[in-house]
Amino acid sequence: MLDHNQERRAFMRMVVDAPVCLIQGTKRVDGICRDLSATGMAIELPAEEFAAGDRLYVSLSTSSNALPPFQAEAKVLRAEADGNLFRLGVEFITVN
Repeated sequence: MLDHNQERRAFMRMVVDAPVCLIQGTKRVDGICRDLSATGMAIELPAEEFAAGDRLYVSLSTSSNALPPFQAEAKVLRAEADGNLFRLGVEFITVN
């Protein structure tokens, strides 16, 4: 059993700081992916656009034209204001 000082995450997070496009129906919102793991990502937006429980698609461009963007269907687990920014925590449902 893990105590409070040990990492509880099953997957390591990778700091990304890359543009990400969030799509929900006809709504498209650009944000910044701050970190990425095997099961989800943390996203920063300039305004409140989504709420916990929302489902959306994420598209994260790669730095190489040879690689397609990372795309996944996701569920918003956490949505919170942080000063002038809005932060989302999303969990991947399916990865394309």
